[in-house]
Amino acid sequence: MTFPRDFAQPAVRRKWSRELLGPLDEAKWESLARELFAWQFARVPAYRRLCGAHGITPKNLSSWSDIPAVPQQLFKRDKLFAYGPAKPAAVYETSGTTTGQPGRQYLLATDLYREISVGGAQRIGPLSSKAQLHFLVPSPRENPHSSLSAMFGFWEKASGAKSHFWVRKGQLDFSGLREALSAAIQAGQPLAICGTAFSFVHLIDAWTDLPPLAVPRDSWLLETGGFKGRSREVSKPELYGLLAKTFTVPDYAIWNEYGMSELSSQAYAHGSNGLHGTPPWTRVLVCDPATGREVRLGQSGLVRWYDLANVDSVMSLQTLDLAERTPLGLKIIGRLPRTEPRGCSLSAEDLALSVH
Repeated sequence: MTFPRDFAQPAVRRKWSRELLGPLDEAKWESLARELFAWQFARVPAYRRLCGAHGITPKNLSSWSDIPAVPQQLFKRDKLFAYGPAKPAAVYETSGTTTGQPGRQYLLATDLYREISVGGAQRIGPLSSKAQLHFLVPSPRENPHSSLSAMFGFWEKASGAKSHFWVRKGQLDFSGLREALSAAIQAGQPLAICGTAFSFVHLIDAWTDLPPLAVPRDSWLLETGGFKGRSREVSKPELYGLLAKTFTVPDYAIWNEYGMSELSSQAYAHGSNGLHGTPPWTRVLVCDPATGREVRLGQSGLVRWYDLANVDSVMSLQTLDLAERTPLGLKIIGRLPRTEPRGCSLSAEDLALSVH
């Protein structure tokens, strides 16, 4: 099978990125989805076998919504990579699982992930060049297999603002962070503090006897979700209340990023009751676990992603995350009961953070 473009070529990838970030009506989205599906069907053997089991091929595909979705667990068992023996530029791993076997996303290059993670955060998320960035995770150099660290590293370069990663050798530098935040507050510099939900819990616990920090106007916080861990459970409303008190910010200035290592794109919501919006180069369906079909408005089901930025593996991913379908966005409910905890929700605990 021949293709009009080869995604291994840097120039082709740059053009694809420009198309995703440009105007995308339904007709163009359908056309791009069909092209990417045909490419991945031909080049990812494990995915082709899955499509065969569904009886779906590029020739008989009736709609993008019929493109078979890969169960998230398959990323743990198979190498889903469209370039055979070629060496990937990056391998991002899921973390915090109970099985001991992480899921892996192989990227031929990080160019698309860089452009899309920055573009999505600028369009539907909080990313602003005004704010000084502080990350409660290891740097990309210290944790090269973390897609979250990589994304924050791309934010750092794109913003041009002063920034800092505060986890080094498994330790969050609470005192250094507070000193830096206090200096920025004194100078009236807007702040952005980003990390996993449980890194914020550790931070709040460490500062429980200290006075709140009154961050300047236009400051914001971003947490990456996951409120249930092995040590204790913190509900989303409770966490947001604690964050609002600790940093003296309104509820709407607290953002949630919903993403995963297996994808290149993210969804964002702000406020404790906010709905998650997705960028135009993605489609997200809420599907009935029994039938696989999209549920009606107001009903709940499992989240299924279609991500046109995922050119190096597979574009469609079936998660075990529950959400309610609404006219304005996703209302994330949580993880399907009796499944393993995933990813960013536990990574801070796994680091065994300590005060120093």
